[in-house]
Amino acid sequence: MSGLYTVAATVCACCIITALLSHFVTDGGTKKILSLVMGAFILCCMLAPVARAIGGIKADLNGVLSSQEDTATPDEVYNRQVLAQTKENLETALGDILSQNGYEISGAEITLALADGNRVIISSITVTIGEEQAENSEEIAEITEKHFTVRPRVITE
Repeated sequence: MSGLYTVAATVCACCIITALLSHFVTDGGTKKILSLVMGAFILCCMLAPVARAIGGIKADLNGVLSSQEDTATPDEVYNRQVLAQTKENLETALGDILSQNGYEISGAEITLALADGNRVIISSITVTIGEEQAENSEEIAEITEKHFTVRPRVITE
């Protein structure tokens, strides 16, 4: 609301200044130019908050349900969210483990699967490394297998 008050005060001040200035200016051409400039300034003052408000609108698509989630039960939606968060945490952990061992990776993708309806298993791991780490791909695979018990696919970019 304070933005609205600021705009209103600025527009009122501009109108008063314009009226005073146009009173002191006698030349017809200068008076028209002054009116044009001040009118444009007042218009910009009025449009600036609208432009800021439109620019500040962000679409929050996290709250929008997909068609799959729309028909799912709350438990199914919750399980999907837990799986997505677990996947993200495991990928971050893999990157941290390899970084601690001196191997920088470009990315990691872990695919999770449900087993027996209530167990989550790691179905596959893909590690992406740069050309400078290509000779270390076997060590990266061994470290990953040691910590995650799944042999990863190592891809060189």
